[in-house]
Amino acid sequence: MREVRPNLLALAGLIPALLATACGDAALPMSRAAAGEAEVTGQGILVIAIDGLRWDHTSLAGYDRDTTPELRRLAEESVVFENAWSVTPSLVGSHVAILSGADPGFALPPDVSVETPPSFDVGSARNDRWFLPEGLQLLGRPFLGHGWTTAAFVDDPMIAELRGFDRGFREFVEHRGDPDDETREEGVLGVGRRFIEWANARDLDEDWFAYLHMHDLERSWKQHRVDNGLMDRPGKGQPADWKGRKEMGFVPPLGLVDESFHTLPPSRANRARPVTLAEYELRYDDKIRDVDHLVGRIILSVEDYGRKDNLTVVILGSFGTSLGEHGLYLQAGLAEAEDLHVPLLIRPSKELREALGWQGEAPPRGRVQELVGLMDLAPTLVDLIGASWSGPCLGASMRPLLAGRDGPIRERLPARSTMVPGLAIIEQDTRAVHYDPSRAVAPARRSWTGAPEFEDRSGEVQLRWHNWELLVEQERRALHYGVDVDEGQRVQELRAMQGVD
Repeated sequence: MREVRPNLLALAGLIPALLATACGDAALPMSRAAAGEAEVTGQGILVIAIDGLRWDHTSLAGYDRDTTPELRRLAEESVVFENAWSVTPSLVGSHVAILSGADPGFALPPDVSVETPPSFDVGSARNDRWFLPEGLQLLGRPFLGHGWTTAAFVDDPMIAELRGFDRGFREFVEHRGDPDDETREEGVLGVGRRFIEWANARDLDEDWFAYLHMHDLERSWKQHRVDNGLMDRPGKGQPADWKGRKEMGFVPPLGLVDESFHTLPPSRANRARPVTLAEYELRYDDKIRDVDHLVGRIILSVEDYGRKDNLTVVILGSFGTSLGEHGLYLQAGLAEAEDLHVPLLIRPSKELREALGWQGEAPPRGRVQELVGLMDLAPTLVDLIGASWSGPCLGASMRPLLAGRDGPIRERLPARSTMVPGLAIIEQDTRAVHYDPSRAVAPARRSWTGAPEFEDRSGEVQLRWHNWELLVEQERRALHYGVDVDEGQRVQELRAMQGVD
């Protein structure tokens, strides 16, 4: 009989029993709720951010492979935002935007050698440059100020306390957890186990907010499927009818450096044998299904111990992944839909559903087509709990859309590419993209799905972007150097440029 590893038992919802054996039932308030001896009254908000998850490869988007059956199930009780976009395909930058509701450029130290930001290259920053200034509020802080317990469980060493990501989180668990932890498990298994242990130890009347970061998809390119003890569970594993696509049955050329176009990054290549792009896509889709299954187990592990009615769940992709559509293989870095168009769904708790005017568990509008950005999540959650926000916030609350109202909350969303200097202005039905002509990798004119062709708007994009970056640079200097000159006016202007009230 195959041995099931302890962390998988945790994801199966058995961690309370394991902890009770070691610590006694009194150490686990949730065990009393599960036994019907007590009632859960505290609210929980769980945000799960998955790196590299693009919208069009999910079952929510009607993908021809059922990659996310758990998300599809959850969507029946959720609002699915079909037109949600990240503002950057950068690992660090995307999480800055999600947690701060602001432009990720605020977390980059200003370049004191120039008077104005150089054209098109703000956003191609090296990872070691990121640092969140004290004046940039993160999502955990309003929850703390409102009396909630907060925790973050992250899955990459770049999302670190060293860069200020711990701000507002009472407990911040970095990549691979406690150094004294014998397993040091990473990915959805390690993050999920640590979160479940934490969540099931909360008092029954305790309000809590948790941010979970999963980096599994970004590690999937060089990993083969590993028997993780859940292969025999229904719904787990790649279906037999998944076959490689004939049109992708070629081996991408191999580049000499990671940041190269029309070539495969050596750091993500299979060195044992040549692998076709079709095989890489299968590996990616298979890993999405794997992560989807285990994320479902995490949610059920919390719900099964009396928290379902009191639990708000948010699942999103922090950025996407390119599979050669524009010459970039197995990573994100452009301002295309593959890099920036991501899934986002929100399932409110019973208390929030009532506050939003829902009739029962089904949302008034299960699918929302209005344009939203990941910058909009932070102000939305703060709005939902009635907390206040201090510091620059460029996002708009999605509460009206959750309540079933029609009409946009924003007119446009500016976004950066990172692999080459470039930018995009995303609107409801169109997306104008412009790359540095000296390093062009795609045409300057694009239209989004189903939209009619429109005239070349690169001039408009450049002008809007120039004005945007000037204001971002001024705010960046104010945040990092403590120079507060018309900060409120700058933020209002940046909001107005997006059509955000």
